[in-house]
Amino acid sequence: MNSLCIEGWRGVSHSIALVNQYQMLVLLNDPAWRADWQLYHRDLPFFLKHWNARQMPAGFSADEQARIDAVPAPPDSLEPDCLLRISSPFKSRISAAVRTLTFMVTECGLVDDCFDAPPADPQAFTRGDNRIITPSAWSRDRLVEGGMDPAGIVVVPHGVKTDTFRPLLPDDRRAGRAALGVADDQILFINVGVATWNKGLDILVKAFARVRKHNPQVRLLLKDHKALYGIGAERTLAQVARANPGLIDSQVLAGISVVSGSLDQTQLRALYGVADAYVSPYRAEGFNMPVLEAMACGTPVIVTGGGATDDFCPPALSVKLPSREGTKADEPAMFGRFLVPDEDALVQALADVARSGIDRSTPERLAARDTLVRQYSWGAVTGQLQALMAQQTVSA
Repeated sequence: MNSLCIEGWRGVSHSIALVNQYQMLVLLNDPAWRADWQLYHRDLPFFLKHWNARQMPAGFSADEQARIDAVPAPPDSLEPDCLLRISSPFKSRISAAVRTLTFMVTECGLVDDCFDAPPADPQAFTRGDNRIITPSAWSRDRLVEGGMDPAGIVVVPHGVKTDTFRPLLPDDRRAGRAALGVADDQILFINVGVATWNKGLDILVKAFARVRKHNPQVRLLLKDHKALYGIGAERTLAQVARANPGLIDSQVLAGISVVSGSLDQTQLRALYGVADAYVSPYRAEGFNMPVLEAMACGTPVIVTGGGATDDFCPPALSVKLPSREGTKADEPAMFGRFLVPDEDALVQALADVARSGIDRSTPERLAARDTLVRQYSWGAVTGQLQALMAQQTVSA
């Protein structure tokens, strides 16, 4: 029997930990794979010491989390047939004796802080049967710019949990909106994510404020992840207000709600499902799972064009904002590559939704959603990872 040892994070809601846990569930639920492979998991220290499963749980059902947590640690003497590393910073030392898959994702590019130590031999990540796994073409291109061998990088996209993230029934959608205090004639935009600069939350707030001043029926709900990094959406609101005197007034603030606490996946589905559009005018993303989850819930998305979401956002389900390459003039302290989405185009996209809405039940949209969840279910995308492990086993 082959052995797979995963070195990574589990139990918390950080995106890398979530990817690891989603993939583990697929492996655990695949009898054919389990007949040939023994799965082990070595827990690595979290990126920040205060992270813990009690305050920032992953949001799985109790049964699912118990199955994930029950995967045993490897015996001390084990030399696995395949080692999958999925954490941050990336471990720079690669053993020549073990075939290693290294998960690497980057928003803007590689710097020394991406690794636990500067790699003495960057080509070791892709030498022989070793491979780098990354979730998008955008991230792959940044890794290549950082010196990684393109021939050894495999794009394995992130997925969506299709039994959770699906459209709400009409009655449930109306009830969910009512519970949030959203009237039938109001338009609700949402965004989920850490309130860091690359996410473009400031761009969204400015565009929303401009629309709200002409249409007081629009609402914005921001679900941040303050527990992870201590960065909340309120900070972005204050920064935008200082930089744009007169823009963020009481009328605008009355239309913005912030949710900072932990939500389980069913609650997240409800947020996506009650929104009229999910909005992500990001500057740089490695993938952007909330966009995929929102589309799986039948919710239209408005995203930056030219970035990571180009890989999986079909025209029938998305509005892509024109963007340009960012420069030092846009952000002197920023490194690497990033985009600047067109704020005027975002204002127009929000106004269009507010004026006429988007019919999410057209045959074209329903067909596009069905195709999307079929291609990007966690079962489908983890299958690509399983195929890669199988290829390595054969070549060995």
